[in-house]
Amino acid sequence: MSLLELAERRRNERDLLLKVPTALLRLDELIIEQQDIIREQSIISMNELGIPEVLGFRDATEVEKAQLQIASLNDKRAQLEALINEAEAAFEDFGLPAMSMELLDERIRENQDKAPEIALMINRIARKLLGENPALTLPELFANEELQELEGKRSAAIIEGAKEAERLIKLKDRLIPLSKEGSSIADDILHPYRKMITDPARISEMRSA
Repeated sequence: MSLLELAERRRNERDLLLKVPTALLRLDELIIEQQDIIREQSIISMNELGIPEVLGFRDATEVEKAQLQIASLNDKRAQLEALINEAEAAFEDFGLPAMSMELLDERIRENQDKAPEIALMINRIARKLLGENPALTLPELFANEELQELEGKRSAAIIEGAKEAERLIKLKDRLIPLSKEGSSIADDILHPYRKMITDPARISEMRSA
């Protein structure tokens, strides 16, 4: 599943990675809105072949503004699409399906702590053995074959988990710059008034009005 498909399922502005395709979906909506403005302003007639033709526009200035806006939106769309493609290429390079940054962080945590179930099993068996024989010494306890086997599995799981966590962290390090670059573009799309309010020139203009 692509990042765009993930965003279509659940638009997520808070997730560092899914924020970018979420903004792209919003961009597509904004482009359609501007195209609708052009259609509403169009004077259309049927030619001799029954094909509709645009004869002109009711308000050419309004149409020009919409066309300029579409051009600007398409430029931002191309930037976001390029970043999304780079992110998906990173996932592909690591042999993983595209996922949110939240899920990637969760997988890193799981691999960093991969052996808790085995540790609990070891603890349960150790308590059982001590319950059956309170005089059991620690060397005798750890000489138990079942405990030794589980401890070996736990050690292997920890090593395996650490390697996978390190691999996933490298993937995350590759995704973060792309996400941050896309985030600044996404903010302009998802929260256009926020930038207006924080722009010093705009604030000065509002104060002098």
